[in-house]
Amino acid sequence: MPDNKYAIKKLSEGFEGQLSCILPEATKRFCATHALCRKLYITDIGFYPHAGLHNRERPKGCTQYILIYCIEGEGWYRLYDKTFMVKADQYFILPKLQGHEYGAADKEPWSIYWVHFTGEQAEHLYRFLTPRKQAGPQTVARSPMRQMIFDDILHHLEFMNNTESIVYANCNLYAFITSFKQVQLKTADKKGNSIQTVIALMKDNLDKNLTLEEFAAAVNISASHLSALFREKTKYSPISLFTSLKIQKASQLLQESDYNIKTVASKLGYDDQYHFSRVFKKIMGVSPRKFKETGNN
Repeated sequence: MPDNKYAIKKLSEGFEGQLSCILPEATKRFCATHALCRKLYITDIGFYPHAGLHNRERPKGCTQYILIYCIEGEGWYRLYDKTFMVKADQYFILPKLQGHEYGAADKEPWSIYWVHFTGEQAEHLYRFLTPRKQAGPQTVARSPMRQMIFDDILHHLEFMNNTESIVYANCNLYAFITSFKQVQLKTADKKGNSIQTVIALMKDNLDKNLTLEEFAAAVNISASHLSALFREKTKYSPISLFTSLKIQKASQLLQESDYNIKTVASKLGYDDQYHFSRVFKKIMGVSPRKFKETGNN
């Protein structure tokens, strides 16, 4: 990679506490061809605290996708001739090559983390994080880990002439961006609580053969309603998920213990070793005997 002076900025003339990093063209070309970066990489990244008078207008859009995450205050953005208000704990992603405008609110200007990203998988991540049926910004739970990842990325980008630091930062970009995917199971609504309760019950009883009716009784809803909730939130039926959890535990026991297959099957509630082997192979793609022999390595 060519030797380039990096463009890290801590600007006293900008917003107090502002941090930003703009990758030089040579670094972006390096990322675009590197095996571990080309699928997803940063071109610009930063943090603007209390960004009063912050405004950007790009009539022809940008060649990268732009993720903006508001942690305090308020702002807005305009996309597809629609204007959306943005509050704390909300994010939005602007698609590439699409005209847009965004800015801070006048009274309580936003504090935002932002990143421009591109690469072979950028569009897939954009679609993954942008629900088709929910226009406007998405609300996301706060995460100390998300901020730690961001800080770590920015820190490593300071060492712009170190190719390992650049690769490391861009690999961490996956974790930062996907942290905005709100996993429905972790929501605090009643549906989410019922599912979490049942999953906890499953994990505590992997040695038993609990039924759908027993799971439903544990959360005081009908079996059919519980099945519908599970399929909506997890894409599994309750029994399918219970079986999957059993096989995950079986895999761990086969790899990390001296138990034979019959003992592992018994510990997971299977009286018939051969039935256990069929279920294991269906889920894992190999028999438990072969899995144990190879260590799945």
